[in-house]
Amino acid sequence: MAEFGVGLTCNNCCIMCTSIMPPSKGGWDRSTKEIEEIIKRFDKGDNQVTITGGEPTIRSDFFRILSYIKTEMPDSRILLLSNGRMFYYPQFTKRFVSTHCDSVAIPLHGPNAELHDGITRAPGSFNQTLQGIKNLLNYKGKVDVEIRIVIHKLNYRHLPAITRYIAKEFKGIRSVVLFPIDIIGNANTNRDKLIVRMRDIKPYLERGLDVLERNGIEFSIFHIPFCIIDKKYWRNVAGVTVEARRITFEPCADCVMKGKCPGIWKTYAFRVGTNEFQPVRQ
Repeated sequence: MAEFGVGLTCNNCCIMCTSIMPPSKGGWDRSTKEIEEIIKRFDKGDNQVTITGGEPTIRSDFFRILSYIKTEMPDSRILLLSNGRMFYYPQFTKRFVSTHCDSVAIPLHGPNAELHDGITRAPGSFNQTLQGIKNLLNYKGKVDVEIRIVIHKLNYRHLPAITRYIAKEFKGIRSVVLFPIDIIGNANTNRDKLIVRMRDIKPYLERGLDVLERNGIEFSIFHIPFCIIDKKYWRNVAGVTVEARRITFEPCADCVMKGKCPGIWKTYAFRVGTNEFQPVRQ
């Protein structure tokens, strides 16, 4: 899988944003030429290209970048990580779908504007994201839409409400991905407001997962070990998808599930500790 960030500029300012890419020579965003050079260096055999930011969709060269990837890597699937706000505009959404980008992953931080906008620190972002997701779902079959829930102290008690909202408002959603914050970037700066123990997350998370299951919505859980989550959800615990240097299995030497476990963020182990994690014996 090939992944690259286009820069740091964003129309949200999320309290737990983990973007810490150093500025390029030209500023906080990579130039079109820099991005094209990065794409040229990708292994043409990679089956997926992930575009992240900042917020890629607010760039003036956004559609040029998509077209360039399709030209250089025509057999690769493109996954866009976006806050979804630009898809509020129907013409933008229509043009985006015409590029044949395969999937979009959009975070939802709360079940209402008060919580979501409080986390993004961008008034109006909830309504734009909500409508953006709905606009994309109008093109079901042409683009897959995934909702992501980043879990932290400000929203973990709202997980059942968030999943109920998803089930009610987003008919035809492809899947939901849930994971706790990596404590870097803004998340580290604001860690006193954000850090919550995984054992405290557990009951709210499981109630939220029950909602998704009852409504037939696929879901995956990342960076929450098997020893934390009820065994009925083990089939939904996903593997490691980030670079290994960001993950630790410190307390897990004798765990029978270690080979399949996503581990925990090293930043969590450093800030919170690992006493709550116990090796699974059978």
